Amino acid sequence: MSNFRPQIIKGVVAFPNEEGNREVRFIDTKYNRFFSVPDGANIILTNFEGEKRILPCEYIDDYHAQVGNVVYHICQFAEVMEAAGAIYSPEHPRNGDKADYYEVYQIRNLELTPYAFCSYESAKKNFNAADYQKVYQAMLSPEVDLADLFIKHNRDGRPFGDRMHSLSVSDVIVTKRNGEKKAFYVDDFGFKEVPKFLEKKKKINFDKERG
Repeated sequence: MSNFRPQIIKGVVAFPNEEGNREVRFIDTKYNRFFSVPDGANIILTNFEGEKRILPCEYIDDYHAQVGNVVYHICQFAEVMEAAGAIYSPEHPRNGDKADYYEVYQIRNLELTPYAFCSYESAKKNFNAADYQKVYQAMLSPEVDLADLFIKHNRDGRPFGDRMHSLSVSDVIVTKRNGEKKAFYVDDFGFKEVPKFLEKKKKINFDKERG
């Protein structure tokens, strides 16, 4: 006789898949996979302000889970996190897990910054990471590239549309893939890698921590 049996979790019928796996999947809004955690394991959620929370995850079925105190469809969870500018990762990563993310930086004071909305060639002499502030962050799947992000942040209904202007020339995108951070200036055509942006930001953060 098969051991395939539904279980009741807080009033919701839970069906393990045919392999008997009870793992909560975490994806982006296009169903690109990041990672899975076993039933009962935790994720670390980091909100836009940098505050971290550890949330337990309960498997309901392959498309639904309880994260913290809320039951989500796995795509709904991705949508809510994207809208909130939050990122997430497994508390205990396993081989093959992905928890990459990106950040968008925009010039803090457009009127007082002469290279705002200028190409990198025009901006490079005055370009300074201290002029920028982080305005958004979100998960970044391996299937998504910088051009995709440019389209995403210029469409109607874009995330944080009421808090930041559309992604434009002179903005900076910082990506973290496989543990490596890179910064890219949004140029007239394409993107220019700007390592000194990260070096300056690191120094600014270090000085803040000391002072």
